[in-house]
Amino acid sequence: MQVESMKTTRNLAIVYSEAASGSHAAATALHQVLQAQQPHCRVRLVNITEIFDHFPAFGKIIRSGIHYFNWQLKADRSFDLRGLVDGALLVHDLIGRNGIRKMAAFWRSFYPDVVISVTPLFNPVLYRSAMAVNPHVQCITIPVNFHEMRSRYWFTPKVKQYYLNATEQLQQQAAKAGIPEQYRIRIDGMPVHESAYEAVPADRAFQLRSIGLNSEWPVALLSFGAQGSRKILAIIRALAKEKRHLNLIVLCGKHKKLFGRINALKLPFPVAVYSYLPQTPLLFLQLSDLVIGKAGAMTISEALITQKPLIVLKSRSMRPLQKAQEDWLTQSGTGIVANSPSVIARAVNTMLTNGAYKQRMAAHQHRAIYQAAALVEKIGRLNQEQRIAVGKLIS
Repeated sequence: MQVESMKTTRNLAIVYSEAASGSHAAATALHQVLQAQQPHCRVRLVNITEIFDHFPAFGKIIRSGIHYFNWQLKADRSFDLRGLVDGALLVHDLIGRNGIRKMAAFWRSFYPDVVISVTPLFNPVLYRSAMAVNPHVQCITIPVNFHEMRSRYWFTPKVKQYYLNATEQLQQQAAKAGIPEQYRIRIDGMPVHESAYEAVPADRAFQLRSIGLNSEWPVALLSFGAQGSRKILAIIRALAKEKRHLNLIVLCGKHKKLFGRINALKLPFPVAVYSYLPQTPLLFLQLSDLVIGKAGAMTISEALITQKPLIVLKSRSMRPLQKAQEDWLTQSGTGIVANSPSVIARAVNTMLTNGAYKQRMAAHQHRAIYQAAALVEKIGRLNQEQRIAVGKLIS
């Protein structure tokens, strides 16, 4: 009986990375829903660098790699993304048993019953470090891309883990990588914050006026994720040349220089400009009529749930990650992939006047965040049942 009562409470860790913004957004969304739906459990958000810091030499390398990646995004530089990923996998392979043993020290302060990862590349050593403390830990990976850009980016069959896959392409890639059928589970889409499911505020006009916008004109939300991008400035200038009635809500992320430069512009339309917001600003998405940005998996998913047509700038440096997402937007007819800021500016009118985009988005609405939470609960119970069985054998 002592073993059964002990396991009514479970420790759930959601591991994310601060590279770009999709991983953190998915982790935050899961954290909120799991806390609400599993009040008997302790749910903790864990930055993967917290775990690697127990192995200082590699912790510094991981932090430097993330910092470099984010700097490239912010500076709008073209770089060898595939080379960076290959380098990260080499670092992973060099960690070895000694590194895993050191990383395991992290879990002694938060005994792991379930570990959920929404970050790629390092999951084998991450899960092995948790298994060193609890051999019965259940490990769950939720890829936050529409596809796997190269082998071992998400799917690693040598370490037991469940995969919650948001696209059919991910399911097929998991099968090809050798993931057993019972460990690859199809969900309807990416897990986005549950506030995305809220209705457009009844006082929308008042809220627009309160941030300095014209409630009679359409609203575009312009964002390139948590790091921001210099591309935002070029897009704003292209929109200004069109001289159309339009409001802009601009999210600059952590790009402080960009924030200052946009505020200094003299524009022919109202603009509300914001620097980094730690919580996903889905209220701004609800207030908008369309979204302009990059073809990030979470950006697309949030736009689908809130039914906001999407115009994305065709990627260059991030193409290995984003091409499949750009292709999906085009094939599904839910968005426009533009080659340049000037094309984006011209496409705004198309988005505002052609209702077909929004109609097609309705077919792709989903409640995957709740699916994922239910599956985490189900998989977590497998751990509990194993522990109870072992306890009975011992007694």
